[in-house]
Amino acid sequence: MLDRGMIKWQPFDSLISSKEVINSILVEKNKINKPILSMDQMEDLNQKIYESYYNQSLVIIKYFQDNNINQIKGKITAINQTTKIILINQSLKLHISQILQIKA
Repeated sequence: MLDRGMIKWQPFDSLISSKEVINSILVEKNKINKPILSMDQMEDLNQKIYESYYNQSLVIIKYFQDNNINQIKGKITAINQTTKIILINQSLKLHISQILQIKA
């Protein structure tokens, strides 16, 4: 008996447009909405940002970017008060509104 192997799956691979549609649906399905923070939470985050900046302490920051919640560990190296952008580890720029949580 001969094994047909991948030959029997080739017709499904010919439907390239359906693959793209399925992949785009999966990407859209995995997107999440940005959590809304209360005024108290935002004030607490603001205080923690400045404390960790002045103490140069190592922090874990959860932030929202590209419909995902990401996490980074590092030091806050700069704060621009006019644009409300902070610099983490001399490489990552985040707007303060993207930050969801800070742990020391």
